Amino acid sequence: QGYALITDEQAARGRDAIQPDPHEDEIAPDYSDWLILNGNNAIALGALAAGVQFYAAYPMSPSTSIMEHLASVMDQAGIVVEQAEDELAGINMAVGASYAGAVAMTGTSGGGYALKVEAIAMAGMQEIPVVVVDAMRPGPVTGLPTRTEQGDLNMAIFAGNGEYPKAVIAVKNHEDAFYQTARALHLAQKYQMPVILLTDQYLADGTATVPHFDLSKVTRVVAGNTAEEALAYKQDYVRGDTPSGEMTEKELAESEYKRYRLTENGISPRLIPGNPYAFVSADTDEHDEYGFITESAKVRVEQTDKRKRKMTTLIADDLQEPEQFGKAGSKVLLVGWGSLHGTLLEAADKFAARGVDVNILVFGDVWPLPLASLTEAAANAEHIINVEQNTDGQLGALIRRESGITMTHSLLKYDGRAISSDEVVERVLDIIGKE
Repeated sequence: QGYALITDEQAARGRDAIQPDPHEDEIAPDYSDWLILNGNNAIALGALAAGVQFYAAYPMSPSTSIMEHLASVMDQAGIVVEQAEDELAGINMAVGASYAGAVAMTGTSGGGYALKVEAIAMAGMQEIPVVVVDAMRPGPVTGLPTRTEQGDLNMAIFAGNGEYPKAVIAVKNHEDAFYQTARALHLAQKYQMPVILLTDQYLADGTATVPHFDLSKVTRVVAGNTAEEALAYKQDYVRGDTPSGEMTEKELAESEYKRYRLTENGISPRLIPGNPYAFVSADTDEHDEYGFITESAKVRVEQTDKRKRKMTTLIADDLQEPEQFGKAGSKVLLVGWGSLHGTLLEAADKFAARGVDVNILVFGDVWPLPLASLTEAAANAEHIINVEQNTDGQLGALIRRESGITMTHSLLKYDGRAISSDEVVERVLDIIGKE
């Protein structure tokens, strides 16, 4: 009898399997020309599209495949890729290449970033553009090297002795990884400072299909390495707010070049070493407008304030507000950042299907922290919940520090596995008292 039941069940399932498909007349989208890639592939492609010329790094999962991708095309792209002997060498090579005129970047994970911190601060002091990718994994130290987490936000923003300008951008998905990498290289060159690009193992190694990237949205980075190229630079790129805009060869030859000239927007004129018209100096000590070491209290304040003005300019001109979806103005506000974008986007649909109004903000730019959209959304919210993959709710703490807005609840996961939309929905409904 047991055998008969099994065979009858098999037969029934066979009949069901050959029934007409109720969806057979629906036309599926054509994805035949889409790209299949992981997050690190997208970062590498974004760097190439923006004109990266030099990449140096020490292999550290989950960032290594960025270097592998760039190395695989280095001859065709005409770039230099260097596998460094250690993390310190990787960042110092990148900073040195940038100082010499190359568009340069490096990549690592949290433990490697910790080793790079002094050199990143050096780039901030010397005002040298460099992009550093931190593909986060659970720490501290080795942690879970093949798992995911968002534990490096505080380190990316605050690590380094003293104070210096930097931008920190958290990648949200595969498309965003492409465009934000290109943007990071542009911001580093424009503001002559380090830009930190945060991703994580979930996004770095995760594969997705994406439409072909729109190269018209990418700013091709220029970091001239000849005197002729230097003469053609635009005002906002290397001459700061030079009154005359572009400088002619005669003007440049006759001018008194000040590498760290005090400017209203904080961006000083940048020329490449070896230029026949000017002496270019860079030092890790405090320096005057010419780049010479100084102990002057007055100059110290002037140069510190000048560097700080870059952040004011960035906030005014280039800061991106978080992406909003769900029900704007809702009494329930979720805030997240980086790779939680997809999870929260899916959760928004599930909340809507249940008839639950939830407003969601996902931050990409995390330093400096954009506050306009957040302040408006928080004004209407009774429940403000930060969704993060770390133990301390680092974005929630940053929001409180920068805006005074306090999270009413924190939804945190830190077991090395990516949080799912079902987990978000279940825990939020429990918080707000709905089933």
